[in-house]
Amino acid sequence: MEKKSYLLVSILIISMALIVPQGALAQDPIKIGFLAPLAGSRAQMGQDMAAGWEMALKEANYKAGGRTIKFIAEDHGSPNVAVNKARKLITHDKVALAGGIFSSSVAYAVAPVFSEANVPFIITGTNANDITQRKASKAVIRVNAAGSQVCHVAGDYAYNHLGWKTVTIIGWEHAFGQESISAFLRVFEEAGGKVIQRIYVPRKTLDFGPYVSNISKESDGVFAVITASPAMRFFRSLNSTGYMKKRNVLTVLTATDESFLQQIGKIAEGVISLNTWSPSLDTPESTEFVAKATEMTGRPVTSPMMDAYVGGKWALAAIEKVNGNVEDKEAFMKALWSVKLASTPHGPLSLDNYGCPIQNVYVRKVEKKGDKYQNSVIYTYKGVSQFWKYDPEKYLKEPPYSKKFPPCKHCK
Repeated sequence: MEKKSYLLVSILIISMALIVPQGALAQDPIKIGFLAPLAGSRAQMGQDMAAGWEMALKEANYKAGGRTIKFIAEDHGSPNVAVNKARKLITHDKVALAGGIFSSSVAYAVAPVFSEANVPFIITGTNANDITQRKASKAVIRVNAAGSQVCHVAGDYAYNHLGWKTVTIIGWEHAFGQESISAFLRVFEEAGGKVIQRIYVPRKTLDFGPYVSNISKESDGVFAVITASPAMRFFRSLNSTGYMKKRNVLTVLTATDESFLQQIGKIAEGVISLNTWSPSLDTPESTEFVAKATEMTGRPVTSPMMDAYVGGKWALAAIEKVNGNVEDKEAFMKALWSVKLASTPHGPLSLDNYGCPIQNVYVRKVEKKGDKYQNSVIYTYKGVSQFWKYDPEKYLKEPPYSKKFPPCKHCK
């Protein structure tokens, strides 16, 4: 009798092992991958991103849904390198989820890899539009902004608040630059303004002198899409022409990032930028985050750090929703899309139908406070969609923003 009972129990245990996913039965750590530029010219941004995501994990003691979290960060480098790193995370490390990416070209190369493997990816750095527009996938969401999201707003702000009637645009020639420039152009001209000059700059440009020297004196201002650390060289070149003393400069995202803002200080004073956050944002959530991030990372607190932190919080919330059972991919994917964060450093977040958050966009101005410079928030656009005020279905049937669309009808 005892032998029969022992045999039945043994069979039951073996059967359960076959039915229950091995990872869930053994409570193996949930592996989260992270791709960012951790070396090279964009290393500062990438390191800030990794620090932000890991800060969210540290706050949770590297646990969610009753399971331990293992964080695996990789330098994504070029698109080809990034694709190989993505495949390594999926097939070798067997991550349940991944996040990060700063470069648009990397995002467009890597997103299909995660989509095909049905492994969720949370974009926190790149602003590539079509990742959550024409190339949207159920496996990919973002917690930062699409380039169009801030640049549509920039076009509105330039015309309706700065009073510009004519403008010169200068910006990156690659996908992100073209998308951002065209989003601004569309809204600005539909409001009644005229883009009279559009200057494209190769991403690897070291000397901006030849480009800024050609900026028209007839324009009311300059809209610049020169972001991250190269913005330092851009502002120094533009300042040397005397232009910044006579007219406003409007820019976006990491063009006046806190990681290098003190280095350009006086030169950038008065520059107006648009982003989904600023460390100077005076809300309890933002103030608390800045204090925690300063203490935990020992680094200047930046927007890429904050976006990655929110990405980490989003991932943890999704894991909690499925009680740690990330092996049930369908349920986990649904949980990822159903997350809503009522409180983040930059305001409430919820996804639209394409995986991009509807969120506030803040207008900031570089000012000196005490002995330091900061991006002071001077105006807020609340609850902004990546499609601005356009109907998403009609918008997505149009060509993607590029040099050709919309056309620059008034460019000389």
